[in-house]
Amino acid sequence: MNIFIRLKASLLLREAILKAEKAHRKTGERYYVMPSYGGEGKLIVMDRYNFRQLKHKGYITRNARVCDMVNEAFYFTPYRNGDGRLAEKDRKDKAMRFFTWIEADRKARKKPKYRRYGKV
Repeated sequence: MNIFIRLKASLLLREAILKAEKAHRKTGERYYVMPSYGGEGKLIVMDRYNFRQLKHKGYITRNARVCDMVNEAFYFTPYRNGDGRLAEKDRKDKAMRFFTWIEADRKARKKPKYRRYGKV
């Protein structure tokens, strides 16, 4: 990965983490930094309530569960009582998964539109 792309991606992740931490301090809810699957390489910060609203409206499949959200998230804040904090090793692993996702998203956007989804 190009150093400038990695720097931009790390700034994007850091900004999303700060946004999640700020929202957590304000409300006390657990927030998740999730990938946006629109093909733009952006991140979404959401809580369980917004997750359920997106499921209800059909933006997220009805089969998705909160445990799936925890697995897919690049970062999440602790619960109200402080439990469930992300360990430093896990945080680094999730950051590496984020960089891998950024690289895969960039490669997918470079392909012609008719070949992005396996169509000839």
